[in-house]
Amino acid sequence: MTGTRGGSDAERVLQRLLQPRPQFSVSFSRSVLASALWDLGEDDLADLALMIDDATLLSIQTISSWYEDRSFPLPVEGRQVTHNHVMALAAVTYLEGEVRPLARTRRRPAKDRPARFGTDAGGS
Repeated sequence: MTGTRGGSDAERVLQRLLQPRPQFSVSFSRSVLASALWDLGEDDLADLALMIDDATLLSIQTISSWYEDRSFPLPVEGRQVTHNHVMALAAVTYLEGEVRPLARTRRRPAKDRPARFGTDAGGS
């Protein structure tokens, strides 16, 4: 990303989100993250999630901890924000540099999920 002196707004937001949230953390596996991404139509990021390193996974978990705060403004309309939305949005934010709406707001059926993503993804 390019930006003015001090970085762009998106860079500043990302740096803030990468700071641990006091007294709150979120933990999930790569396969759970990949499943959430696939469920919500982010197929390319779902495949990438299976290959991320530990530091990247930790960063996405840290962002997720902030996004779990119901007052945090996320680009999800007309739906209850689930843990799957939170994980997927955190991955989009970290891997693409800023948050954006997900490809889908409703999950795909779990029965259609490719085997490479496993079956341990929650439905919440």
